[in-house]
Amino acid sequence: MTNAAFPVHRLAIAGLLGLVALVGCGGDDESDSAPAATAAPAESVESEEPAASDAGATITISGFSFGDPLTVSPGTTVTVTNDDGSAHTWTSSESVFASPTLEQGDSFDFTFDEAGEFGFVCLIHPAMTGSITVA
Repeated sequence: MTNAAFPVHRLAIAGLLGLVALVGCGGDDESDSAPAATAAPAESVESEEPAASDAGATITISGFSFGDPLTVSPGTTVTVTNDDGSAHTWTSSESVFASPTLEQGDSFDFTFDEAGEFGFVCLIHPAMTGSITVA
């Protein structure tokens, strides 16, 4: 063994031991990482204050669909929740409301104060459309 090769081997062994030590610090104990993942609730963005007169309605995004058309009374707060594995938006065709991008588990609320027909679309997946009748 030459003198030049010996320090390289020592350095490689020291690096390997350091890597093993770092990996060992992570451990299999899920309690170190679980609180960070579960401590933050799904993001909820509110566009307006909910009306006190109505309990609300829900649209669940699932299977790249908003579900069946919805009919609500004026003053109803509609909560849209993304249960899909893909990101989606909930955007009014009439520019009345627009959610941010909703990742899986995220929700967005909007209160419909006026009667009318409101179409909506996912801007990420334009084939996803739906409607709400406020009457």
